[in-house]
Amino acid sequence: MVLILDGYNVIGTLDRYRVAETLDAAREVLINDASKAAGWTGRPLIVVFDAHRGPEPERAELRAGGAVRVIYSAPGESADDVIERLLSRLEGSATVYTADFALQRTALARGSTRATPREFANLLNELPAVARSPNVPRKSRIADRLSLETLRRLEEIRRRAADGDA
Repeated sequence: MVLILDGYNVIGTLDRYRVAETLDAAREVLINDASKAAGWTGRPLIVVFDAHRGPEPERAELRAGGAVRVIYSAPGESADDVIERLLSRLEGSATVYTADFALQRTALARGSTRATPREFANLLNELPAVARSPNVPRKSRIADRLSLETLRRLEEIRRRAADGDA
């Protein structure tokens, strides 16, 4: 399962990034957090940033030995467009971290999982002390003790409930 972050959406939602002095600094903190999360979960992580107003074509960088891919969208293309394209090309499943309701619905429609930026912050808070701030205690997760099949079934129930709310 690939984890996909809607970069500027996550930065704009979570205080841990908004306190950075510049947008470049916030972006680097997020990429650093993504590297920690990828290392801890063992899952590849993709961070997508809007660059649709920039003059450069879409570009991608590999970080953390390739565990993290950072993508900057092309001119005229949003991060949402890039994420939608990634979801349509992925062979496995993905979790998309965004507060954008339309993108969450798209992720669900494509068979992926949606998650909020707060859930990404919770994931970071669960990292072992060597990979996170030492003043944040590790939380035990029930999901760590459940089988993949049980997790899949619970996710199906959550999706049905979310679709019923719409």
